[in-house]
Amino acid sequence: MKLSEIKDILRQADLLQFVLPDGNLVPRHFHVTEIGKVTKHYIDCGGTERLEEVINSTLECQ
Repeated sequence: MKLSEIKDILRQADLLQFVLPDGNLVPRHFHVTEIGKVTKHYIDCGGTERLEEVINSTLECQ
């Protein structure tokens, strides 16, 4: 998915809520300052090629 597609979806959304890893919603008084996708493509010491992708975010309490 392209970033432009995500932006289009967000513009059309009536409600946007973020879920924490424990299943709880991010409280309303928090501000999501950054969301990013981190891709790590590497070969370990045993010669095994690996690809890891994670989403990370930064939250600030307002």
